[in-house]
Amino acid sequence: MTTFEPKIYVRPNPKLDIPSRDAPARTEPLRTEPSSLIQAVQVAVQEIVEHTLWRVARTDTGLAFRPRSLLAVITYCYAREVYGSEAVEDLIRRDTEFRQLCRDEFPDARLIRAFRKHNREAVSRCLVAALRHLAGPPASAEAALAEEADHRLTKAMFIDRMELDEQ
Repeated sequence: MTTFEPKIYVRPNPKLDIPSRDAPARTEPLRTEPSSLIQAVQVAVQEIVEHTLWRVARTDTGLAFRPRSLLAVITYCYAREVYGSEAVEDLIRRDTEFRQLCRDEFPDARLIRAFRKHNREAVSRCLVAALRHLAGPPASAEAALAEEADHRLTKAMFIDRMELDEQ
């Protein structure tokens, strides 16, 4: 006959990190700061809700055409002061690791412009996070970072217009 009694002895699990009674309780999870610009961009992109991003390529296209990938590439380039969509396209075409990861499929300048146009708010939010990382420990005021992000987006659009006028 089986009885339903609670277990009295439970084996300790060495993998559990149980704080001692004297240790102060944490109210929020520990958050490590990104150690590189790439990590800062990745964290910022992951915080964007994916269904809010406007898709500019078919759903059956490769990794490089996914909204989060485009958002990360554009944010990284703008943070590194690479603004023109043709310059962004050229940069990712020449990057051997990116080409291998995306199996030699990468967005062209037209697609980069379209993504930026339809996802300007998301690009701006991620760019603010990237600029915050570049600003270092005494982070600049949030308003100044937002203004700088807007300035870089405007500069990218201006360069694209100039490139299109030359064609």
